[in-house]
Amino acid sequence: MTSRRAFLQIAGSGSCAVWLALNAPAIQAAAIAAHDAAANGKSLRVLAPEEGAELEAIAEQIFPTDETPGAREADVIGFMDQALDTFMSESLGSIRQGLSALSNLVDERFPEAASFSDLTFERQTGILREIETEPFFGLVRYLTIAGMFALPMYGGNRDGVGWDLLGFEDRLVWQPPFGHYDAEVHDGEG
Repeated sequence: MTSRRAFLQIAGSGSCAVWLALNAPAIQAAAIAAHDAAANGKSLRVLAPEEGAELEAIAEQIFPTDETPGAREADVIGFMDQALDTFMSESLGSIRQGLSALSNLVDERFPEAASFSDLTFERQTGILREIETEPFFGLVRYLTIAGMFALPMYGGNRDGVGWDLLGFEDRLVWQPPFGHYDAEVHDGEG
């Protein structure tokens, strides 16, 4: 005779097995996507990989890598993606429209290039000079600067590289400098 507890365990494991079997393709696809994202070092939430590559190239123009880390090392694209998926989600449409216009401009100026990110640094600079007064560029510039210096928990500023550029030392607790106003506490005198 089977106890009610044993019956529920058997039934529960059976229903789990059925659920897994029915959803195996979706589970496998999600696992492959997660593996690929981890292998590439990036996991974009809302941006398509092509969009991420274009935005990263623009950010790298704004904060290029030289003797100091730039936007790529700070993972500014990670911040942009997270921002466009959360608190700046209303700007995603503007970003996509701007990327489309940028693509059209690249096609017009350099038909042999597949995308903005495929252009040389100098050609990218020339294209961005043409659009630097447009709202799209202003938005990407804002996201780049924010991504360079934001709290790393929001994406971007990986390993605090943006803070290092500023000389900012991240501490959990700050103490005020000691002076005459606190001398009685430390000296024991009044």
